[in-house]
Amino acid sequence: MTNGLRYVPSRLDGIEDVEHYRPGGFYPILIGDTFSQGRYKVIHKLGSGGSSTIWLARDQQDSPGVLVTLKAMRAAASSRDPREIPEIVVPTTLRATPSLSDGIQTVIDDCVVHGPNGTHRFLVSPFARPSVLAMSDSPGRVIGSRRLRGDLARSVARQTAATVHRMHSAGFVHGDLTTLNILFRVKEHVLRWSDSQVYAHLGVPETEEVRTRGGEPRGPHTPPELVAPIQNSAITDASFLQENVVLIDFGQSYAIASPPTNHQPGTAIHYLPPEMRFEGRVGPEADVWNLGCAIFETRAGFPLFEPFFGSDAGILRQTVEVLGKLPDPWWGAFRERALWFEEDGELRSTQAQQLPGGCVASAGWTSRPPSMRAL
Repeated sequence: MTNGLRYVPSRLDGIEDVEHYRPGGFYPILIGDTFSQGRYKVIHKLGSGGSSTIWLARDQQDSPGVLVTLKAMRAAASSRDPREIPEIVVPTTLRATPSLSDGIQTVIDDCVVHGPNGTHRFLVSPFARPSVLAMSDSPGRVIGSRRLRGDLARSVARQTAATVHRMHSAGFVHGDLTTLNILFRVKEHVLRWSDSQVYAHLGVPETEEVRTRGGEPRGPHTPPELVAPIQNSAITDASFLQENVVLIDFGQSYAIASPPTNHQPGTAIHYLPPEMRFEGRVGPEADVWNLGCAIFETRAGFPLFEPFFGSDAGILRQTVEVLGKLPDPWWGAFRERALWFEEDGELRSTQAQQLPGGCVASAGWTSRPPSMRAL
């Protein structure tokens, strides 16, 4: 064992950290497993996050059964009262008022599953995929571009903004609004695909044996094998998808009336609003900032602030380049500002940036970006 690590890392893409299969961690799931007295049968993998693994399953209650999303939460994240778990509270509350639930991925069922790593809560939702982020090379995109068709991008932006407004009206903040959490609904016939049709269109599950570094038995906490998630490109065919989207992932959500203390956002670095960076302040305005970033990315086909190799200071630099000088006191708190900017917020010359104490120009905007009207 090296550095406390027990398992050989997987060579598969998009795999959860196998070290998290331990008490308090992930539930060990295999293709073909059934849950809730045989009602839900796992047929493929959709992905994973820090607090869950996510599976494509079939609800076998009615023949032939429809496809659903099965979210298996870590045991440590399942110990709270269901009334305190935002992934349940937010969609359930909004679903109680039909006018507010449109555009929200609802939880249609949840169950408790006991396993070798503890007690887990499983959440069942209607199957929806892919995300707006994953729509690269899709028939819905402009030919030769990563951008969605103009009319579709505008529709996605309008739908998402309306959903955020409904959430705020109901008293909730989403807390992690990115293009990764905006999913396209699939057409009705896709929900009725047989297992063989799922594998024909989305690929047969790719698996890899779980092995320990020392060659000792893996034990009961891990599954015998890991499963690669469905490739994003597998379900971007326009014949599979509606042009309607739903907002998902409410793990960072909270009530506006009682914002969390010592909030630790899970938001991607290039989506963090300045008030959260500088003040740790949360609220509906953070969703509005995230919404603006998501709309730009949806329409342009690339993020407003480039996260590749991005540091916090690098993202702030891009923010000033795009939007201008930060308001006080944020401007004063941006300690690295003198490396790139004059005190009025104008970008220093390339030569000045490369002087001792300066910094080579970043990969972000080198001048003010074009108007959104040009996109």
